[in-house]
Amino acid sequence: MEQIAAEADVSKGTLYNHFPSKEAVLAHWIHAQLEQDLSQLQPEIAREASFAPALSLLLDASATWCEQHRDFLAPYLRFRLLSFESASGAEDDADGNASSDLIDGFAWLIARGQRAGELRDDIAPAHLASLFHHLYLGALMRWLTTADLDLRSEFAVVIKLFIDGAIRS
Repeated sequence: MEQIAAEADVSKGTLYNHFPSKEAVLAHWIHAQLEQDLSQLQPEIAREASFAPALSLLLDASATWCEQHRDFLAPYLRFRLLSFESASGAEDDADGNASSDLIDGFAWLIARGQRAGELRDDIAPAHLASLFHHLYLGALMRWLTTADLDLRSEFAVVIKLFIDGAIRS
């Protein structure tokens, strides 16, 4: 934290007022990166006609980012999973759930899929996005802890599992 405070040209106490640990700083940085990347990717995703290809495009971009930042992911996930508090800067959605990292992107795609009649609409998009996020994190943790796995293949399994369980009946 001392090094981070020095680099940011703030006192250590000021840094601790905003972030309780270096992992919280990391989470804030990752969420800022994801928000920026998602905003740049959103027009390309919006051009996809249906849910599965749009979600695949998003997860392919996520896989590229994760592969480039693999060393940061384990401490980030450990922090996120051990913390019951919402991440710094996260906003609550309409259901009162903390929204962070890719959940907003997932909810947007799910809502679009529901409007198009591709996905069931008896569950709120934010709720489905939260559930999908757990599948996403599970694939990410499996990739981080199991040698020789391909993250894109893991994400493809997650998409198939989610869609097969979310098909409109």
